[in-house]
Amino acid sequence: MATPPKFAAGDKLRALGRRLVATGQALRPGTARRAPPTRQPSHWLRNTLALAVLAGAGVLVWQWNDLRERTVIGSAYAARIGCVCHFVSQRGIKACEADLAIAPLPGVAGMVTLDADDKRRTITAGLPLLGEQKAHYDPAYGCRLDPWED
Repeated sequence: MATPPKFAAGDKLRALGRRLVATGQALRPGTARRAPPTRQPSHWLRNTLALAVLAGAGVLVWQWNDLRERTVIGSAYAARIGCVCHFVSQRGIKACEADLAIAPLPGVAGMVTLDADDKRRTITAGLPLLGEQKAHYDPAYGCRLDPWED
């Protein structure tokens, strides 16, 4: 078995130069260098964000009924308390909302908003898309909630 001949470093470079000239990749005097091929950008950030949005949407769909129930219960509480605050205590609706902001309502029920209709003596409390509840003031009976709708 014969050992392959050993080449000096210069021989390898000359052989590489010949290959480049033969394929047309060698630089010739007066020619510009080609730009290196561009690499496709990494899409890991976009894919991670899309996955997080899909996971959030899945959790929202899974918890939708629970969110609605908690909102309706919190809205009923807020409508009743807001009705007493506004019509019985004669306070402004913003002051009544401030009282509800410090009330111990858990989760989304603590974010309900109040809307007063002074002509009909009605307070509406709720969150858009999740639920609302109304309370009416009657001087003979006080503040009463509307029946719940299923």
